[in-house]
Amino acid sequence: MSTIRDVAKAAQVSPATVSRILSADSSFQTSVETKARVLQAVQDLHYNYPSKKKQLHIGCVMSLTYSYSDPYFNDILSGIQSYCSKHNAFISLVVNHLQFQEMSPNLIHQIEELDGLIITDLPEEKLDFIKELKKKIVFVDNYVQGFCNIGYNQLYANKTVMDHIINCGYRKIAYIGGPSDCHDFYSSPRMIIIRDTFRKHNIPFTKDVIHNCDWDPQLCSLQLRELLNKHPDTEVIFAGSDSLAMVILSQLNELGIKCPEDIGVIGFNDIDLAKNFTPPLTTLKLPSVEMGETAARVLIEQIEKDVVYNYQLLLPVELIERKSTLKKQ
Repeated sequence: MSTIRDVAKAAQVSPATVSRILSADSSFQTSVETKARVLQAVQDLHYNYPSKKKQLHIGCVMSLTYSYSDPYFNDILSGIQSYCSKHNAFISLVVNHLQFQEMSPNLIHQIEELDGLIITDLPEEKLDFIKELKKKIVFVDNYVQGFCNIGYNQLYANKTVMDHIINCGYRKIAYIGGPSDCHDFYSSPRMIIIRDTFRKHNIPFTKDVIHNCDWDPQLCSLQLRELLNKHPDTEVIFAGSDSLAMVILSQLNELGIKCPEDIGVIGFNDIDLAKNFTPPLTTLKLPSVEMGETAARVLIEQIEKDVVYNYQLLLPVELIERKSTLKKQ
């Protein structure tokens, strides 16, 4: 049986040249004569060039709407893209939460053409649709029973934030953010940890210090001002994301309130800009890029092996302490 090296020797070119000609590499420039010699050698030696592996087409359903986006989800998408680009896979479709909720006939057709899906957030009413697709699926930062889930321990992550707040000496604590997952806001892991922390340290849990802005920056600004009007003695604000923390820091600056001297602020995610906020933001670093890469790896493995995984993989988190929180004397 002839090999690619035999063809290369007969055509007086390198094996790499033979490979790029036979794979129709559009970026490879060669003369007509060289190409003809290679094709003639292939014919003379009865060489069978293995066809290129079929490229996989992946779809992503991200936790985005027309009015909201966050670098956190861009980081997850970046991780997915990074792994796919090295493993013969292509992100053919990116759908935001609202588009998936509306589910046009054209979108249904596009999804049905995919090899698999990576989903960060799924409208509850679309779960049956997903199950009926019979596609390989991985959920990211969102546990859905019966599917493979890549994420982090939400209870541990939020406890790490609250432990830091308590260890700094803060007791007049507020939260502004949105639901931490698909659960009801007040029954989410984040609220469970906040309530538990308040109870352990005899801090009154009142809804006027817990604000659900549904991740809307403008509503976040309004709720911050409401909070400070009702509770001007607030010592620290836990922002549901670094993007909202940036909004809060900006508003505090406009109001002439110093951070961390007057009010501390702690975020969640550790986006790239967090270290450049004024002041640099204390936050919880999430493995967002790694979650995207891992989700892509697990999805592609399921597709190639034609298997279905059903497990939860939790990646580590880390508290990044910067200057926006201060240990009280």
